Amino acid sequence: MTECRTFADLLDDKVCIATTRTIVTVGRKTLAEMTAEGVTDQLKKSGVQVIPDICWCSITEPIFPKDALVLMTNSGKYAHYGKGLTGRDVRFGSLEDCAKVAVTGNVFSGLPNWLL
Repeated sequence: MTECRTFADLLDDKVCIATTRTIVTVGRKTLAEMTAEGVTDQLKKSGVQVIPDICWCSITEPIFPKDALVLMTNSGKYAHYGKGLTGRDVRFGSLEDCAKVAVTGNVFSGLPNWLL
């Protein structure tokens, strides 16, 4: 719940760019909490697709866009397994990085701050 609220706050009511598809997966309990607090509506208003009861490792086409060449995640586990599961290149970044990519369509290409 905290991560979803933070992501919604990072989006700051901006709308995700049309060339990106932003997906958040959550369990039923988390979805109920998010809905009660208005986080679900805030995410959907920004163009985020909220999908309950599915793990990223289980997402396939057509939920995962056929035309997607690269995906971005803040999950280390998915960053490791994503290429093998989807056939797409994977970018790993912070939740803030994911929000920036969702609204701009661009990713910072330098080293992350923690590596500098």
